[in-house]
Amino acid sequence: MTTRYPTTFILFSLIAGAVCLRLGFWQVDRLTTRRAASAAALARRSLPALDPRQMGDTAQDRDVVASGRYDYDREIVLRGRARNGVPGVEVVTPLVLPGADTAVLVLRGYVPSADAISYDLALHREGDSATVRGVAWPVPIDSARAVPSERNGQVTWHRLDLGTVRDSLPYAVFPLFIIADSPATVSPQPTRSAAPALDDGPHLNYAIQWFAFATIAFGGAAALWWNRRREAASGP
Repeated sequence: MTTRYPTTFILFSLIAGAVCLRLGFWQVDRLTTRRAASAAALARRSLPALDPRQMGDTAQDRDVVASGRYDYDREIVLRGRARNGVPGVEVVTPLVLPGADTAVLVLRGYVPSADAISYDLALHREGDSATVRGVAWPVPIDSARAVPSERNGQVTWHRLDLGTVRDSLPYAVFPLFIIADSPATVSPQPTRSAAPALDDGPHLNYAIQWFAFATIAFGGAAALWWNRRREAASGP
């Protein structure tokens, strides 16, 4: 082994260890930010439920109770969903509020579909009038990924987009939708979709992994350096 090779290896290991260490602290920062956001969201979810008319830009993660009339004729089907490995779709229905030409979108939940596209629009209707409880969440602004498409006379969407939704409906729509969690009133019922989880996500595991990689890199460099010192000390 030449002198140049172990020196290069040590330098490479130190640089790699420093990068891994930085990435580990980055994940710790993200974990701290996520925990703060989750605590704030949990506090908002514990507040009294809002009427949709009270939903402003800060109503995300607030409990909402809305009463109105479902507009099934303009229901939105989100294709390409799955639950526990079973393909399906998610159903979003405008709920037109009484006394106003305004609607709030309600994510009523998931239903199985063999091709994750086809959906019997009449099978899971929950009655024309409804009172819905759930968590408010912003309607995404992502026109490039909305991609409404027609197949066998049925239009499905890849993703909600506020602008596309407003262009397709004849009435005003709130910029937040309701992730329904009140019991469904039809059988077979759509499986309610859960609000975004308030957990640590993957950041703690990622941080541990990066710190482990950094330890390996620094440990390898230190071991090689110590071995070179012993060889130099023993000498010929």
